[in-house]
Amino acid sequence: MATTHIKRSTSASRLVNYAEKRAIKKDGLNLDIQYAKSEFKQVRAVYGNPGKTQAYASRIAFSPLEFNPQDPHDQTTVLTVAKEVYAQAYPNQQVALYEHADTDSLHVHAVIGAINLETGQKMHGNWHQYRDHFVHITDQVCQEHGLMVTRPDPNRHEKRSMAEIKLRAKHQPTWKDQIRQAVDHTMQNPLIRDFQAFQDDLKQQAVKVWERGKNLTYQLLGTNYKSRGTKLGLDYEKETIFNELASRQTQSRTNQQPERATKATVDSARTNFNRTTELSRHPNSVSSNSQNISRSTTSADRTNRSTGQSTISDDLKQLRQQQRQLASPIKTDLTKRLRNVSKADQPDQPRKSNRAKTNSSRARQKQPAPQPTQQPSEPDHSRDAGPSR
Repeated sequence: MATTHIKRSTSASRLVNYAEKRAIKKDGLNLDIQYAKSEFKQVRAVYGNPGKTQAYASRIAFSPLEFNPQDPHDQTTVLTVAKEVYAQAYPNQQVALYEHADTDSLHVHAVIGAINLETGQKMHGNWHQYRDHFVHITDQVCQEHGLMVTRPDPNRHEKRSMAEIKLRAKHQPTWKDQIRQAVDHTMQNPLIRDFQAFQDDLKQQAVKVWERGKNLTYQLLGTNYKSRGTKLGLDYEKETIFNELASRQTQSRTNQQPERATKATVDSARTNFNRTTELSRHPNSVSSNSQNISRSTTSADRTNRSTGQSTISDDLKQLRQQQRQLASPIKTDLTKRLRNVSKADQPDQPRKSNRAKTNSSRARQKQPAPQPTQQPSEPDHSRDAGPSR
């Protein structure tokens, strides 16, 4: 069983100096292990690509249940397995291997040159990708040699460094524990439903948090102590925090929908009730008069009724009678108003009749008087016949 580690470094010589001092065995790929520092430097100069990152520091540690650190045969086997792993993982890189036996487990330190010998370019990409690739190849080589494959513990939610382990053994809190406690306290509040509220609440507890790629970075305010969520544990990673906040937002929306529907129904019912009450209180409302009369009549009449009679038909009859009673005053009022209007129009009739008389008399005066009819005169026969006798 082997565990792996890899990280970026700005100085290849410093890595070589550290690993070479304690090495019991050493070997190299694509370089002479005796002149590792100078060859790393020459390759950078030849390709003209010094850059900031010069090398990658890596380590493979084997279980003490499989290999004895003091056994020379086990030491040779471990170095052989480690060289095979790095040859498959980085075939075009310079790799210096140094085996250590100063702990309970045999482990090999590797200094990997950043420049690719074929392309002359540096290793580009996310170092997480390098690590996943490195772990995959390590598991394959271990299986080929009949070694156990490392399985991650699913119950392990926190990653702790050696300094943290020692401080915890002394019952002393660490700065990472302070960050964890602040995050736990913030996430216990159900009102924290978005990342902005998450940041504001942590800031009140002297912890600053921000997004950095696929991770969250936490820092104690006023200090240089900061750590990524992946180093604090699974519960403090970006994916875990964001999934929890998203589920809280979804739950709050589902809870608000029935509350809004109930509130709207209650408000509409209250509005309708208030309108009905106002209409019933109006003095000209027929419904209010009918309700008052019906209440007074039904309360008095229902006591005298037998239980077998139908109350619905009686109520209908009473309602019709009440409507007739209410309609009769209205009709009376209308007839009175019509009479008043007719009386007001009567004085105009004599005037109209007088006007008609005067007009007719004027018409008669304008007509010419009839002349007497003249009867034809008889002929005077005396003149013709002579004197009468």
